[in-house]
Amino acid sequence: MKPITLARLLLAFAAGVCALQATAAGKPKVWALVSAIGGEITVVRQRRDVGSNIEPYRRYKVPVPTADVDAAVLRGLDQAVASEDPDSTRVFMRLSPDVIRGVTGYKRGEVLSSVALKALEGHPGRATWDRIVLVTPRFLNPGREGMGTKLHGIGLYIQPIGRGPSFSLENDIHTAIDPDTLSPTGEMNPSYRFMAPYFYAQVFVIDAKTMKVLETHERYDFQRLYDPNSPALDVAQTIPVEVLAPMMEEFVQRAAARALHDRESEVTVKEPRIVDPAPRK
Repeated sequence: MKPITLARLLLAFAAGVCALQATAAGKPKVWALVSAIGGEITVVRQRRDVGSNIEPYRRYKVPVPTADVDAAVLRGLDQAVASEDPDSTRVFMRLSPDVIRGVTGYKRGEVLSSVALKALEGHPGRATWDRIVLVTPRFLNPGREGMGTKLHGIGLYIQPIGRGPSFSLENDIHTAIDPDTLSPTGEMNPSYRFMAPYFYAQVFVIDAKTMKVLETHERYDFQRLYDPNSPALDVAQTIPVEVLAPMMEEFVQRAAARALHDRESEVTVKEPRIVDPAPRK
């Protein structure tokens, strides 16, 4: 038997380290995908100015009884991660919609991100994860590209007022400078009147082992919809609910995928602060 020299021991040790590194490098990553958007959408409808102290919008919330909104977000994130890391394993989670109750729109992003981060930090499965992707609502006070003001999360903006002489629903004038809208059959048409699903969100990419926020990005997406062949005078009735619902679901899925897939071009902002949720009434 040949004597075991120090050089051979070091060589064997180095080979073992390389084997361990190769094994670790070859292990598929585990991504925890978390939607904290909430179980409701906000509908914002434009109205005529009725005074300088009254904003020209009506706002109301539409509860979603199932996990449809969060599920669409998670499908979009899954699609983005699968294209970036096809060998990875994905874990899907959503924040309880009860958390959003009693929290005003402009505070929701901060409160929900804080609640979700606390819950994720204590999650028993975190030791097996590599990355966490968390999506929360993002509030935007000013209007953006012809959309309404004070929009947040996922919702539907309705602009029913046309360009006619009396700005009525009946006297609608279309011009080449009007924004493009998508019809239910896929055609693009210019129209100043439209409905627009929107996705205003913040995306956190987190190291699961340390809970360090690696990236934070804002995303503001929307899709204007309009059916020029509908006989309805009110733009909100030009697309039936049974047609609008799947169009919104598909839009949310695409927007969530872009929010992660296109993050290199987005603005990086500060990490979230831990805050206490608003007191329940």
